[in-house]
Amino acid sequence: MTAVSSSHAGDTTMSRSLLNGGVAGLIGGMAMAMTSMLVAISEDGFWAPVRGITSVVFGDSHYGGGFAFGPVVVGAMAHMMNSVVLGALFAVIAGLVLARGGTLALAVLGMVYGLVVWLVMVPGVSSALQSSDLFADSIPTWAWVVSHLMFGVITGLVYARLRPVS
Repeated sequence: MTAVSSSHAGDTTMSRSLLNGGVAGLIGGMAMAMTSMLVAISEDGFWAPVRGITSVVFGDSHYGGGFAFGPVVVGAMAHMMNSVVLGALFAVIAGLVLARGGTLALAVLGMVYGLVVWLVMVPGVSSALQSSDLFADSIPTWAWVVSHLMFGVITGLVYARLRPVS
């Protein structure tokens, strides 16, 4: 009976950790989106980063800086879903690397994680999927780096506050 109880407790802790990581990622993703969209005002327009996400999957015709309901909703939903999944993955990595790390350690890990996410998602995945560089060029490279650092540090700080204490 103890082995079953112990196994169930481990499953519950992992589920709680993934949920907390997802929530942290969602909050980090919102901060990242706001940062990117504010920078984009001086580039291709406020909605360009969100519409750029849609254009990666559905084609360049969905790109633009102005508001268009479909591309904005699809891009925002995709961004937030990615943020939740990446936040849950952050929780797994944090559990493996920093089982007992404090808030500062999680914030630093989050910043490193944010940079890795940028390298994989923007120059990597989006450039491989999109025939042009519209999405990658929707904001300057420095803004991509800053917004992903923002995603990482906020995700790390929120996760530090929410994570289960053992």
